[in-house]
Amino acid sequence: MNLKIEINKNNLMKFIKKIKEKFPVSSIKIDLNKKEFISSVLFLSIIYVLAISSIIRANFSYIDDLRRSIEGNALGGSFSRHISNFLGYFIHAGGITDISPLPQLVACFILAITGFLLVKIICNKTNYWLLIASLPLGISPYFLECFSYKFDAPYMAISILASVFPFIFMNKNRWLFSVICLLSTLVMTMTYQAASGIFLMLTLYVFFTNLNYKRTTLKKNFIFLCISLISFCVAILMFRLWFMIPNESGSYVSTEMTKFTNLITVFLHNLYVYSSNIIIDFNLEWKILLLVIITIYYVKTVIQSKINKILTFFLTPIFLFLLFLSAFGLYLLLISPFYGPRAVYGFGAFIAILCIDIVFSLKKIFAIPVITLIWCFFVFYFSYGNVLADQKRYNDFRNELLLKDLSSLLPKKTDTGYSIKIINNEGLSRVAKHSINKYPIIRKLVPIYLQEGWAFGCIYLTAYNNFQLTRDEDIEDETMPVVFDSYYHTIKYNNNQVVVILK
Repeated sequence: MNLKIEINKNNLMKFIKKIKEKFPVSSIKIDLNKKEFISSVLFLSIIYVLAISSIIRANFSYIDDLRRSIEGNALGGSFSRHISNFLGYFIHAGGITDISPLPQLVACFILAITGFLLVKIICNKTNYWLLIASLPLGISPYFLECFSYKFDAPYMAISILASVFPFIFMNKNRWLFSVICLLSTLVMTMTYQAASGIFLMLTLYVFFTNLNYKRTTLKKNFIFLCISLISFCVAILMFRLWFMIPNESGSYVSTEMTKFTNLITVFLHNLYVYSSNIIIDFNLEWKILLLVIITIYYVKTVIQSKINKILTFFLTPIFLFLLFLSAFGLYLLLISPFYGPRAVYGFGAFIAILCIDIVFSLKKIFAIPVITLIWCFFVFYFSYGNVLADQKRYNDFRNELLLKDLSSLLPKKTDTGYSIKIINNEGLSRVAKHSINKYPIIRKLVPIYLQEGWAFGCIYLTAYNNFQLTRDEDIEDETMPVVFDSYYHTIKYNNNQVVVILK
C-alpha cells in the first residue's frame, strides 16, 4: 500500500516537473506593480461610477430587466452565455433578483481593470493621462446601452476584459500565450459575443506597431500574429462545436453564418449597415473629433516610422481599415446579426487604442482632441441618464392612464382574462425628443415600452400589474366598436378582446 502511494507520488512529481519545464515560473509571472495597479483601478473606477451616476439614479428597468425582476429568468437566455449564467448566481447570491446598482458597479470595476491592462499593454507604463485616454472602452455611446442593463452589465464588461487579458503574456512563453488566448476567447464567447473583434484589434495593433517601430524581429512578429489568430480561430471553432446553442430562427437575430458563396455579399452588407449606423449615431462634434484623432495617429505613425516612410504611408490606412473592421468582430459574417448599439461596443475599443497611442507617443498638446472627445462622451452619459429618468416618468403616466381607463371599462374579472393588442406607440417624452436633436443615438438607446410589434411592447400591462391581460397581435380590429376615446388613446372592445390605438 505504501509502495503504491510512493509510486503515485513519484509520478505526480515527474508530471509537475515536466509542467515547470514547459512553462517556467518566469514565463507566468506578471510584472505589475501592486501600488500602481490599485491606484490606477481606483482612479478609473471612480470616473466610471461618476459617469453612470445619473443612470443609477434613473433606476430604469431596461428591456430584459423588468422581465428578469418579475420572473428571475436566466441571464444567458438562448444565446450560449453559459459563463454569464454561472457567474450570475454568485453575484446575485442564488436566485436572480434585482440587486442594482451592484452589477453596474461591478462592471465599472471590471472596466477599470481592463483599462489599466490596456494601457500597460500599449505603453508598458501608466499615468493619469493614459488612463483617461483608455476611457472610451466603457465611456462610449455604445457601451452606454450595456451600462443601462441592471443584470447584464458585468458580463458585457467581462467580455472586454477577456479579450484584453491574454496580451499581458504576449512576450512570455508562446505555448502559455496560446493557451490563455484560447481560454480567454472562450470566456468572451460565453459572456457576450459582441466583443469578438477586440482581441483581433489588439492583435493587429501589436503586430503593426512592432513592424512599424522595429520592436522585434520580423520572424517573431509573424509568429506572434500566427499564434494569436490560430488560437482565436480554434477557440471560436470549439465554441461553435461544443458550447453554442444554435439560434437560426431569424425572428430576432440568428447565429447562422453565411455560405462561402455569399460571404462577400453578406460581409459588405453588414459592414455597410454598421458603418452607416455609426455615421447616423455620432453627432457632428464627435465625428469631427474622431476624424482629427485618426488623422493625428496617421501622421504620427508615418513620421515616427522606423521602416520606409513611403511604405508606412500606404500601410497605415490599410491597418486602420482592418482595425475598424475588427470592431464589429464575427457579426460581419452572420446572416442576421444584431445591429443595436450594444452590438458595436467594440468601436469604443477602436477609439481607446488610438487615444492611448496618441497620448503616449506625442506631446500633450496633441492630446487635446482626445480629452475633448472623452469629455463629450462623459457629458453625454449624464444627459442620457436624465433622459431615461424622464422617459420612465412618461411611460408610467401613459401606462397608469391606460390601466385606469381599462379598469373602468372592464371592471369584472373573467376566468380567461382579456387579450390585448397595441397599435402605434406612446412615443418619447419631450425631454427625449429635445435630446435627440443633440444626440441622435438616443433614439436607439431609449426604449418605448408601450408599442406594437415588440416582445416588451406591453410588458407593463401584461406582467407588471394585476389586470388580467394577455398580448395578442393577431386580433382583428376593423369591425370592433370603439368604447372609449381620449387625447391619449382609443379603446376598442368585443368579446374579451381589447385593442388600444395610441396617440
